Amino acid sequence: MTTAAALLLLAALAGIWWFQKGDLGEYRRFSALNDSHSRRMRFRLWLARSALAFLLPVLVGLALLGRSDALVVMPDEFAPVAATMPPIFDSGEAMQGMLIGGAIGGLVVGAVLARLRKRKPLGNISALLPRERREVKYAAALSIMAGVTEEAFFRLYLPLLVAMATGQAGIGFVASLILFGAMHRYQGWVGVAATTALGAVMTGLYLMTGSLWVVMLVHVLVDLNGLVVTPVLSGVLRK
Repeated sequence: MTTAAALLLLAALAGIWWFQKGDLGEYRRFSALNDSHSRRMRFRLWLARSALAFLLPVLVGLALLGRSDALVVMPDEFAPVAATMPPIFDSGEAMQGMLIGGAIGGLVVGAVLARLRKRKPLGNISALLPRERREVKYAAALSIMAGVTEEAFFRLYLPLLVAMATGQAGIGFVASLILFGAMHRYQGWVGVAATTALGAVMTGLYLMTGSLWVVMLVHVLVDLNGLVVTPVLSGVLRK
């Protein structure tokens, strides 16, 4: 099983390399696009690439390892790291309720602020923001895809492979966090710092709640706030 995990880890890293290959140049070219049709085509391409690079390896890899249950129940390999996290609530259900309520509340607050004033997002993500109504659904799809696939890949799959291959889940979480931040280098150093901080928060939430779907939901709501709610309610979209 250790060998299988090591081989799958190499395949996962290769998938990250493939997804990031030429990413900076591609993002600059995307930023220069003006017609909505070309932008929507690029959004579709990114959605497909995200599924191939992150979601497919998770589903296939966990199935090959006989660990598909890890999508629902936090793996035992993570228990030593989870034990170091502070016990904020007596029950996981209470914490999950608090997190979901806080994330939804943050989405509402973001909507209100978007109506009151235009906010400049952290990092260089202006090209990803929808410029007209027809692009909103793609920004929403991108937010959902990123929240689901990135959390499954960077919070569960990579740390699990490292833990199974080396016996060190902590190293897996640290390495995954670094790769998660580096994957957003197209946003500039501010974006890398912001996404690394977000990744650290998501890692902590996952270890404290033991629920992958909760951190997926929080991540999706954060992205929806930045890529959909703010531009839609700020009134900057073309018809």
